[in-house]
Amino acid sequence: MEFDKAYRSLSHWAWTDTRIPRELKELIEANKPQTSLELGCGLGRFSRFMASQKIEATAIDFSAVAIEKAKKRVGGDKYKPTYLVGDVTNLEILSGPFDVSFDIGCFHCLDREGQQSYVKEVHRLLKPGSTHLIWALDNSPSNIKLTPGYIKDIFGNSFELQKSQHSRRRVVFVASHWYWLRRK
Repeated sequence: MEFDKAYRSLSHWAWTDTRIPRELKELIEANKPQTSLELGCGLGRFSRFMASQKIEATAIDFSAVAIEKAKKRVGGDKYKPTYLVGDVTNLEILSGPFDVSFDIGCFHCLDREGQQSYVKEVHRLLKPGSTHLIWALDNSPSNIKLTPGYIKDIFGNSFELQKSQHSRRRVVFVASHWYWLRRK
């Protein structure tokens, strides 16, 4: 999918969720983070929410169009996230450490090699014992069947899968899961 093109049009609304997920609110409540990192932030709605909670929020997406729109949307906000254009499989532009991280719809777009690089980067950037929250489609656009077993395997020795929960959160109600991973 050509994401820059989609973000220039209205087609991104087919896969963009306007609600703040209960799971993200629970991440804040359970961890009381001072810093957060969002991977694959798109238009930045969720990091904007984090910033509104007085959390120092950093968000990254590889679509320059999405990041430009995200920055415009927070123009008048008192608390603003830092939005960056970058690749979630190579985050050398960030040094961390972050108290929590989350990804609502990015991980499932990566191929296995990209997922392995992503895991290494998240591990590097999170504080030990920190939580990484993921929402992912069960049948990914990258043609990888994402299951709790697969997530446990790909995150391997770097993270402990604490919880997985079936979800049907999007408008199209496709099968998906939330995953809570604790950095070792």
